[in-house]
Amino acid sequence: MRGPEIPVAATGLLRTFAEAGMIHVADFHLARRMAAYCGESDDRVVLAFALTVRELRLGSVCLDLASAPELIVPGEADDGSAMAPIELPWPEPHAWAEAVSASPAVAGPESGPRPFRLADGLLYLDRFFAEERALAAHLRHRSALPDLPSPQPRAPEPGMVPDPTQDTAVQAATRARTSVITGGPGSGKTTVVSRIIDTLTSRGPVTVALTAPTGKAATRLETAVRNRLRHPERVALTTGTLHRIVGVVPGRAERTHDRLNPLPFDVVIVDETSMVSLTLMSWLLDAVSDSTRLILIGDPNQLASVEAGAVLADISAAPDLVTSPGGPAVVQLGGSHRNLDDVARLADSIRDGDADGCLALLEQSETCSLTTYTGTESLADLSTLAIDVEAAARDALAAAVAGDGNQAIRALEQHRLLCAHREGPFGTGHWQQEVRRHLAATLPGYAPEVGPYPGQPLIVTRNSDLVSNGDVAVIVESEGRLLAAVDRGGHAEMLNPLLLEATQELHAMTIHKSQGSQFERVSVILPPPGSPLLTRELLYTAVTRAESMVRLYGSPDALRKAVGTRARRASGLVRTATLGKPKR
Repeated sequence: MRGPEIPVAATGLLRTFAEAGMIHVADFHLARRMAAYCGESDDRVVLAFALTVRELRLGSVCLDLASAPELIVPGEADDGSAMAPIELPWPEPHAWAEAVSASPAVAGPESGPRPFRLADGLLYLDRFFAEERALAAHLRHRSALPDLPSPQPRAPEPGMVPDPTQDTAVQAATRARTSVITGGPGSGKTTVVSRIIDTLTSRGPVTVALTAPTGKAATRLETAVRNRLRHPERVALTTGTLHRIVGVVPGRAERTHDRLNPLPFDVVIVDETSMVSLTLMSWLLDAVSDSTRLILIGDPNQLASVEAGAVLADISAAPDLVTSPGGPAVVQLGGSHRNLDDVARLADSIRDGDADGCLALLEQSETCSLTTYTGTESLADLSTLAIDVEAAARDALAAAVAGDGNQAIRALEQHRLLCAHREGPFGTGHWQQEVRRHLAATLPGYAPEVGPYPGQPLIVTRNSDLVSNGDVAVIVESEGRLLAAVDRGGHAEMLNPLLLEATQELHAMTIHKSQGSQFERVSVILPPPGSPLLTRELLYTAVTRAESMVRLYGSPDALRKAVGTRARRASGLVRTATLGKPKR
């Protein structure tokens, strides 16, 4: 079992927290450098700085000083579990807050720029305070403007079950400058988007940007929407990742579009908004003109962005932040319009925090199950998992050898193995190797030691002009050479594999990476109960990736821990919206 890395220069209070795994080397050095630059020497204050950096690294926007002693140690042992808890000498809260407030490195909410900001008990790095303030100001500004001209909403398709929440969502999106539409799988989000676009085209041509945090999610939305439009000739659709739409320059805090060069669209629709970070959302709002309708769509119960912020969840918790003079602008869609199968029931039970209901369903269901996995079993010991990975790989291989890129992509989407961790027996690294070895021994010609091979599944790990980070592909044979069939929302684009630049084999992927995707069957490796990653949002996200079957591999205790643990993301956005709201 590996312990935490200890900064050599750390002493006193900071060393104690570093030894406990509460702050990492990078947290310490950044905090110490900022403190030294401003002449701050109080260990309590430098600890607050280091914890603020730590919270950003873990996805929060700020550090809530009052609740800081409730923070958990995020360190992981080699098996993916949490390290043993340690009693820490937390500073006395009142004196700690006073010392932080008096620091020359800390400004108040209305003071001039300093490295840190303290506002209402929340400690920020100055950049993130500014982004949060700017985002709230943009949303309030757009909410205060008069509603846009709203055509009569398009009626639902003949034979569709009437849904008042969908009608309300269409009305809000066509009327309000900013609208938020939330709902789980099967709640009709895609139907609502197509109705919104058709409604707006009743007055003439419309330019629409369909975007999402990942290229796969954006393409999937475009494919679904385009097939439902009544008058596609009246719509100029632009599809791409949110980074590409805004024009973010890779590796820099720069973008093509901002308030001086706004986005040239009548409507901007963002899918999978739960994955959008505070920084990216603030850039988007800065780039959207007052005349553009901005429609944010997503499921706030899913995992938040891997970067700082939980904007969709914050807005859902503070609907006063996004309003419209003519009526509600934040709309939650009703229940699932799909057949309420066991996958949907399992997702609902997880969302509602009903661990007993989850376990009862998993015992009785034919399409959802929980199989014991302790971190020691091999793939050969987990027969159902072995059957699932073999079936998908065999079909992908057959299609690849036949040169059928479309079928190879469909085969790849039959099944996906998901993990919470990257390392250890519960992580993607271990399971990538485990599945590869098993398939190489099972399928003739599959997974040679070196080089690309027919049926090889790939995931893109870096953006380029041709592909986006997270795109998936399958290597196929075509006229005597190997090509990469890249998934473009259900159809394959054939590219030279060398053009993909950065890829890795895709035998397992993290649950975070799976957001925005759907698979026929999903297998999920649950970490042990001690894992800090084991949350309700993580499990819900994993289960809702499946269309027809979910296999969980772990323990009942791990499932109970996941269902009973909400992800924690500290933010000031809810407080900004309505004074007196409970803290996040």
